Amino acid sequence: MKRKQSTVYFASAIPAKLDRNLTLPAKFGRLLDGLQIQQQVKGRTVAIKMHVGGGIGYSTIHPLFVRLLVDHVKNGKAKRVFVTDADISGASVRGYAKQTSGAEIIADLGRDGKSVVQQATQWKHLPNVLLSKPILDADVLINFSHVKGHGACGFGGACKNLAMGCVPTETRAALHSLEGNLKWDKKKCIRCNKCIKECSMKANKFNAVGDYEIFWHNCKMCMHCMLACPTKAIQIQNRNFSLFQEGLARVAKLLLDHFDPVDVFHINVLTDITIFCDCWGFTTPSLVPDIGVYGSQDIVAVEHASLMSIKTENLIPGALTPPYVLGKSGHLFERIHHKDPFEQVKALAKLGAGSMQYKSVVV
Repeated sequence: MKRKQSTVYFASAIPAKLDRNLTLPAKFGRLLDGLQIQQQVKGRTVAIKMHVGGGIGYSTIHPLFVRLLVDHVKNGKAKRVFVTDADISGASVRGYAKQTSGAEIIADLGRDGKSVVQQATQWKHLPNVLLSKPILDADVLINFSHVKGHGACGFGGACKNLAMGCVPTETRAALHSLEGNLKWDKKKCIRCNKCIKECSMKANKFNAVGDYEIFWHNCKMCMHCMLACPTKAIQIQNRNFSLFQEGLARVAKLLLDHFDPVDVFHINVLTDITIFCDCWGFTTPSLVPDIGVYGSQDIVAVEHASLMSIKTENLIPGALTPPYVLGKSGHLFERIHHKDPFEQVKALAKLGAGSMQYKSVVV
């Protein structure tokens, strides 16, 4: 059967004139109408998966857009709607609370972090994964993602929001291990402790004789220690970026396969597009001016459209935080992180998650 052409809706952050109905929040409402979310939610449970951020980061999705989305779903007479992420400890600091969003904020792994379902992958590199049970138990999934750069993935959007945000530490570590293993160089290390401070899992330390140790049970292989090291004393061995991208795509596809395609919506927010993921816990300057919001029921299409709109020629002078410098070729994220962000999208397409051929509709 020939696949029906996907549609990607786009709400530009740039108003044609000073008119409130032409600003991004107003256009966002029209984008939600175009997606026809309300036709799917009546009498049903709706999970809104987003990343609530952490630390002193402030570049996550603005709470107003969360409220607009929740209200839209409620107006469709949903039985229940909740906003969710794996770690919600920093949600209220960034304005995500029931009073502001209009919906309960819950941990997608349960209060004890163990509300998961084991799933076989039929893939030798990652035989089994653990997926969020609260999300799988929902009737409708809204994948609400903030697009930004990422040191490990090249970029983070809809795919990463699911693959890393709907799984526990064990699965995140297994995914990151596909990229390679960490090695410490004693001669280069100056023991500045930056690697220790950047580890959210408290998985590393310097022992009594000054040697660097990793407690692998807690390590999720996020590579923050490596990226924070000023002397490059921590490096990755056996690097395999493509395998990691395929792993992300496979986990996202496994989760999506639990839903009827008509019950899944992907919304990518392209504002405050920074170098790193919001999980870093701090925010650097926006690389390019705010672009807007893309929405589709096709995860491949929405990711492709988002990446295509982020252009090197729009790089804001002075936005590239040292020590990063711009490489010579490729997408802007590739020129920063030296990793092709489209590999993730191509892996999703190869798995049948969607198509890079789509129709664009501006709202």
